[in-house]
Order: sequence, then structure tokens, then C-alpha cells
Amino acid sequence: MTSTAPSAGGILAASAALQGPQQTFTREQVAYLMHLAYDAGRTATVLDDVARAHCTALDADTLRRTFEQRVADELAAMDQAARARAKRERRPYRIYPGGAVDWETGEPVRHLKAAA
Repeated sequence: MTSTAPSAGGILAASAALQGPQQTFTREQVAYLMHLAYDAGRTATVLDDVARAHCTALDADTLRRTFEQRVADELAAMDQAARARAKRERRPYRIYPGGAVDWETGEPVRHLKAAA
């Protein structure tokens, strides 16, 4: 094995050899498969290190603002869709106040206090 980076053809040949009926492998084949596994693990480790370094470089305020902005954008999109649906159905748009909703009708469930 003279090259340090596996070639695409070598990877395809190795995967074909593993899927074939061959039960034993030569020393060179085993060495090449071990090299592929090592190289894949090293690449994954480097990518993980780069991702960690990138996340560490971002300060917490930037991450928080980014998350809060994404949530605000999603809520605005849902509100816009609800307004469009209300307009399509020719009914007034009203903001849902929260609480339990009837599964069949979609109307809020009003809990009545039992008379004691």
C-alpha cells in the first residue's frame, strides 16, 4: 500500500470483496480494509473537532439570539398560515388563548365547575 489516501476504485473493490463469497482475505486486503477504517475514523474525528471549535467560537448570546430568531420566524409563519386559512374560510381570525381543545371540533374545552 503506497498511497496514503484510498482511491475511489480501491474502496469499491474492497466493498465488493466484502460482499462476495470470499471467506478469506490476503494480508494486503486486510491491511487495506484496516487503513480504510482508520482513515474513516480519523476523518470523523477531525470533522468533530472542527464542529466543536466552530461552536466554541460562537458566544452564547449569538446562539441564543439565533435560536430565538428561528422560533420567532416559525411562530410568524404559523400565524401567517392561520390568518390565510381564516381568510379562505371567510371567518374572523382570533389568536388561540391556550388550554385544552376538543379533538373533533377544534374548539376550546370549557371546564364547568361541578356544583357541590
